[in-house]
Amino acid sequence: MISVVIVNWNSGNLLESCVRSLLNNAGECQILIVDNASSDASLQLAAGLSPDIAILKNKQNIGFAAANNLGWRASTGTRILFLNPDTECLPGSIERLDQTLAADKAIWAAGGHLIGASGRSQEGFNVRPFPSVAGVAAEMLFLDKIRRPRPVSCAAGAASGMLAVDVDQPAAACLMVNREALEKIGGFDEAFGPAWFEDVDLCRRIRDHGGRIQYQPEARFRHLGGYSLNRLSRQSFLVTFHLNQIRYFRKHHGPRAAARVKRLIIWGLRLRSALSLVYPPATGEPRISLAKTFWDAARYVGEQSEVQL
Repeated sequence: MISVVIVNWNSGNLLESCVRSLLNNAGECQILIVDNASSDASLQLAAGLSPDIAILKNKQNIGFAAANNLGWRASTGTRILFLNPDTECLPGSIERLDQTLAADKAIWAAGGHLIGASGRSQEGFNVRPFPSVAGVAAEMLFLDKIRRPRPVSCAAGAASGMLAVDVDQPAAACLMVNREALEKIGGFDEAFGPAWFEDVDLCRRIRDHGGRIQYQPEARFRHLGGYSLNRLSRQSFLVTFHLNQIRYFRKHHGPRAAARVKRLIIWGLRLRSALSLVYPPATGEPRISLAKTFWDAARYVGEQSEVQL
C-alpha cells in the first residue's frame, strides 16, 4: 500500500492538478492532503475530485516538516510518497518508485525525475550533493560563476542522465520513503520551520543510519517549482532559508562549521546589497529597495543565528 502525502498552503489550482494526476495515473493509493490553514480555494477544489481523499486541516500554518509528519503518521501505507502540490504524476511513475524500494531492502528512499512544462529535465532539482562549507562559499561569493564546479561524485554525474543510482539527496518534490525508515529516524525534524532544509536533513539522517537513497529517472513527474517562493517576500525567504541553512550545519557539522557558514552568508548578502546598487536588478525592483532587502536580511540573519550558535 502506498500513501501519498501532500502539504498544501494556498497552492491555488496546482493542488487540483496534482491530485487529478494521481487519480488518473497512480493506480490504487491513499491520498492525504495536509492543509496548513490555506486562505484560498485550493483545498476545496482538490477535495471535490474524490470522496476518498483524506484531508487533515490545521488551524494554523505549522510548517512543512510538521505537516508532513502529521500526514505520514496518519497514513496506512508501508511506503509514503511526499509530493509537492506543484507536481503532476505521469503514468507508471509511482509504481516505478515502489518497485525501486521493493527491489532492495537497503534502499530506504527513492526520488523521481523532475521535468519542466517543456518536458526538459530540471537538472538543478533532480540530484544534489549534501551541503558543504565550500559549496556555500562558492555560491555566496559568486565563485561558482567564475569557475565551473567539478562534479561532486560519479553518482551525481550519472544521475543527470538516465541511470538509477545512489545519491545524497534527490528532489524532495517527489520523495518516497519506507515507513520503517521514517519510524527509525523519527520523520522530519520540525525545528526546520517553516520550510527549507528539512528534506536535506531527512536524507542526511537516512544515510547516517545506513540507508541508501536512489534516484530513479524512470519515475517522471512534471514540476512547476518555486510556488512557495511566490507567496513570500524576498526578505522572508532569505532569512528563513539561511537560518535553516545555519541550523543544518550546526546539527551535522558542529558549531565551528555553522559559524563559518553564517559569516559567508552575511558577506554574501552584503555583497548582493552592494551589487544591487550598481547593476539594474533583473526583477525590475528599484535598486535601493533591493539593496536594502539584502542588507536587512544579512543583519537579521546575524542577529537571529546567535541563538543557534
